[in-house]
Amino acid sequence: MWLTVYRLACAAFAIILVSVIIALFLPKIREAHERQRKAAVIEEENRAKEEVIKQLRKQQERFVSDPKYVERVAREELGKARPGETVFRFIEQKTNEYRVHR
Repeated sequence: MWLTVYRLACAAFAIILVSVIIALFLPKIREAHERQRKAAVIEEENRAKEEVIKQLRKQQERFVSDPKYVERVAREELGKARPGETVFRFIEQKTNEYRVHR
């Protein structure tokens, strides 16, 4: 009988010990997982920014080496024109009118 009580006490002690260890380390494990998740998000943001930088460098190189590209960007994005040219811009008018299709 004492042997059974001793074994139950040892088992209870072991369960309590494991529970205490888990309680102590569980917050640290959660923090580590959260740091890993944040690091993965930051890594993905870095990859996206590196891609943007790469595209901007390509565009910069084209500005230096391709005069036709410079002219196209000046015309399309900046609205520039050569001396003597007339630029026509067509603007689509938006109305608040509601039409019922029948």
